[in-house]
Amino acid sequence: MSLLERYQQWGELVMRVFRFDLQTHFFWGFSLTLLGVHWPPLYCSGILVNVLKEALDLWSKKLWSWDDVLLGIAGSLAAFGYLYSVGLLAW
Repeated sequence: MSLLERYQQWGELVMRVFRFDLQTHFFWGFSLTLLGVHWPPLYCSGILVNVLKEALDLWSKKLWSWDDVLLGIAGSLAAFGYLYSVGLLAW
């Protein structure tokens, strides 16, 4: 197996486990929480927006995805961890 084939195989595995929609929830949770540096009420926005989006999905599609919620919360927690590690939490 060549290096390219191995890379493609691992890439497909990662994309099956962490689907694009899950990556999007993580990204939005992370980015919106990072904006809390500029305006502290936005610290909660990463989690709040993900939960509201799932509530809208439940209302419109009759589907609630816990994976989406958990990855959004993980993104927010990763942002909190980053902000704490560089000393930017403005509490």
